Amino acid sequence: MPKTLRELFVDQYGLCKLTSSETVAVISELGQKTEYAEAAVAAARDLGAGALVLTASSLSNPMLPPYEADGREVAALLAAAAECDLVIDVTVGGLIHSDVRTRITGNGKRMLFVAEPADVLERLMGDEDLRAVVEAGGRLLKAGTTLRVTSAAGTDLTADISGEDLPITHQWGYVDEPGRWDHWPSGFVACFPHDRTAQGQIVLQPGDALIPWQRAVRDTVTLTIEDGFITDVKGDGNDAFVLRDYLEAWDDPEVYAVSHMGWGVHPVARWSAFEVYEPRSLYGQELRSTAGNFMWSTGPNRFANRETPAHLDIPMRGCTVEIDGAAVVRDGRLTGEGA
Repeated sequence: MPKTLRELFVDQYGLCKLTSSETVAVISELGQKTEYAEAAVAAARDLGAGALVLTASSLSNPMLPPYEADGREVAALLAAAAECDLVIDVTVGGLIHSDVRTRITGNGKRMLFVAEPADVLERLMGDEDLRAVVEAGGRLLKAGTTLRVTSAAGTDLTADISGEDLPITHQWGYVDEPGRWDHWPSGFVACFPHDRTAQGQIVLQPGDALIPWQRAVRDTVTLTIEDGFITDVKGDGNDAFVLRDYLEAWDDPEVYAVSHMGWGVHPVARWSAFEVYEPRSLYGQELRSTAGNFMWSTGPNRFANRETPAHLDIPMRGCTVEIDGAAVVRDGRLTGEGA
């Protein structure tokens, strides 16, 4: 029998090591996802913890311009969150690329974003085994100097990942350490290569995913990457046209930047999710986390001081991902390297 959202939050709080002496802050938007906010509060109370809901009028970015940031409510929100121990983000778009997130975690608070339907949260709940695989991938990235991605379709991309200061994102779906952010559910490892070092081409094929558009690629698209930026988008089908139209709409060179790169490791996540579920009911974590995908993104990169609301995550099938010549993913399948 499926668990309720409240029961799932109780399980999640166990993974996050929430104690009865702590307080949970739930960040929400007015009239949005109220069942998530209510479940998060009820579960915290079930465990004897304190809980409060911080509801802003709106914190989400538009899918298309025009856009103008409005931070008038942020200072008050941060002041309240600073007095709590665990912050649950149930906003529609998430505070993933916002300085709200970095300021909360920079203050030592644990922060978790929750967006998927209840059965996705349950099926893809993280555990210690998943964490171990993610951490192993992070160690490989940390020790590496060059990331290379190739595919039979023609993808051939390299990026500089050298140095101890390489920013690495470990996502296993829960937060049990001070200052940690994660997304429930998750199962991937990624890095932000040194800015302006990505070079080559990426060839999208039917079946790859476009997130947050929540749909599969339908036509072959070839993207040229020069000095970390998309400089050309070619293809005979509608997908190439739509990608060009989307990027051009923002009238901002930053939207063409290549952001993070990595691969999925979740053994339960399925490529078929966009077909099985109503796509717009999903946030896309299942596709981001599919074992053996190559997942890269465009736009924002806080480590390069790049902020833009235009952001695409693109999980790809059938790629080979190598770190200094050693494959961690070969033809879309995990090799077990580093595990």
